[in-house]
Amino acid sequence: MTRKKLIIGIVVLIAAVLIIKEIVAYWPYFMMGAPLGVFGISNMDSTNHSVNVQIFDSNNKLLLNETYDLGPSQRLYYPEKGWKDVYEREKLFPRGDYKFVITLDDSFTKTHQGVMDAWNVVDFKIYGNRNIIIGVMAS
Repeated sequence: MTRKKLIIGIVVLIAAVLIIKEIVAYWPYFMMGAPLGVFGISNMDSTNHSVNVQIFDSNNKLLLNETYDLGPSQRLYYPEKGWKDVYEREKLFPRGDYKFVITLDDSFTKTHQGVMDAWNVVDFKIYGNRNIIIGVMAS
């Protein structure tokens, strides 16, 4: 009988440790919500624009090089469909220093460098051919 109780106790202890591990791992997301996207682009202009976004990590390694076509008053986010799970952003873009290079209509380039984490997003607003405002939003 004592051996059976010991085995049951070990199983309960392992189950409790696994449950606590998951709660601790997800605790920031319970408190702050789901991670935000990496960046957003808003075309506040009345004409179409082509926007190329490049993201480099602190070692100057290219992580993303995408071109988007935005119509007037159109807005998009990366990733467009959200994250698959709360850890996906941390795997692809862990907290750290990143450089964003945004090129508008293959003619005007602007750079932003800063620290990113799961609860801030770089926001690009296009107001004309050579007018891009860059900001960081936090939740």
